[in-house]
Amino acid sequence: MVLIALIAGVTAGADAMAVETPKTLATSAGKPVALGAGPVSVTLAPERTGPLSVSRERKVYLVVKGLGTNEQPEVIYHLYLGLPPGTAPSPNGPYYVGSVNFFNARTPGMPSDPRFYSFDVTNLLRSTESMKSLGDRPVVTVVPGGKPRNTARPTIGEIALVEQ
Repeated sequence: MVLIALIAGVTAGADAMAVETPKTLATSAGKPVALGAGPVSVTLAPERTGPLSVSRERKVYLVVKGLGTNEQPEVIYHLYLGLPPGTAPSPNGPYYVGSVNFFNARTPGMPSDPRFYSFDVTNLLRSTESMKSLGDRPVVTVVPGGKPRNTARPTIGEIALVEQ
């Protein structure tokens, strides 16, 4: 039994070392994305030129981090990837990724918030890639799930597509 546990531990260690480091495919890095009462489209800048491609061996995640607000907007914000212009956003639609909330988000002037949201968009990218709807610069659309508080100023520090 001890020998089996030892072999399992060595095998797990080898697998852990074989994991490749995450690679950023595209990002909104720059200034924070200001959200409001209507949809906001964010064009992600690719790390390399050419169409976005997804490796068959790896997964791709939409990562949202650096959430901040002066006060709670009292709504969640829905995320869509590659939502074509003129298409109504729907949480039941093929472009829906997930949602974020601003519970415990940092206020402006505070240190950067280390928390993040991560959504597996591998299958979505593979299906939209075949439809050529993403092009060279993928677009993330952020839509409030209701009417946010008028005085709230929520922001997202960065949105990125990361392959892992």
